[in-house]
Amino acid sequence: MLRLIIFVLFCLTSATVAAAQCRGTDLRDRLTPSAQERLKREIAKVPFAYGNHWIATKGKQRIHVIGTQHTGDSRMRSIMRTLRPVIEKADAVLLEVTRLELAKMENVLRDNRSLILITKGPTLPQMMSAATWSQLSVLMKLQGYAPEQTALIQPWYLSLSLAQSGCGGRGFASYSGLDDRIEDVAIRNRVPIGSLERSMDGVSSLAKQPIRDQAKLLELDLASDLNIDDQVVTQRNAYFSETLAEALLIKEWTMYRDIDIPRSEVVRLLRQFDNLLLDRRNKAWMPVILRTKGNTLVVAVGAAHLPGRNGILNLLHKRGYSMSRASF
Repeated sequence: MLRLIIFVLFCLTSATVAAAQCRGTDLRDRLTPSAQERLKREIAKVPFAYGNHWIATKGKQRIHVIGTQHTGDSRMRSIMRTLRPVIEKADAVLLEVTRLELAKMENVLRDNRSLILITKGPTLPQMMSAATWSQLSVLMKLQGYAPEQTALIQPWYLSLSLAQSGCGGRGFASYSGLDDRIEDVAIRNRVPIGSLERSMDGVSSLAKQPIRDQAKLLELDLASDLNIDDQVVTQRNAYFSETLAEALLIKEWTMYRDIDIPRSEVVRLLRQFDNLLLDRRNKAWMPVILRTKGNTLVVAVGAAHLPGRNGILNLLHKRGYSMSRASF
């Protein structure tokens, strides 16, 4: 799950990645000719695979759906030059969570310990091999957790504590993700802003994965020697070329490929994770989007929420909206 949590840091909420040297490369540059052909075939089956800015039109209403990256990058300044006029003229801007809503996160986690702790059933030493548990205990000691504490913490939260990548944003002002920049413009222009979900909903989606599957993913991460920065660089480059769906497919092909485990089991775990983090939340957001009043709306969510059968774009299309790709 460590490697998936790095994905979460780019696609769920603002976070600061570790200040270390980035050693990743774009996996797409290393694809064999047969893998390139496979990518073409599979990407052709993905609805709305390309584009970070789409306009959904139905009657007089236009919904600008913008795919964001929650960690910052100086390249976003040029993107904002394109998006700023759209935001300034909007009747409302919807984000995954506004800053005001996100500020409630600490209290929510404190008051809902079951999101973080294993409150019933087997503890981690009972779910993991002795060698993996020993490795995890040592790593968490470095984070200030005693083994008896680590034993009771849900794997998704441990992964969040351990996840590190040297590949953060690029350039000055890299700390501010696209969501933050969109929210700033809306506030300055007094455009109403709203949250698509509560602050705890994204975290809850991680905690909903069966605990044994969380433990399996964490065990795979601790066993894998693949360079996690490769996934980060691939996803980041794909985002800025508006081809994130390619990186998501490659993630499914390549993660844990150095471990002797049936590929079908890896795919099951990854798709289960994506279903909880992306698909279910997309469907839950639709009523919020559809009941928001205004002829011109902006919906800004992590770019991974846009493509696919259960992506925001296809869900709007199935509800009678015509879709057109726009400048980004």
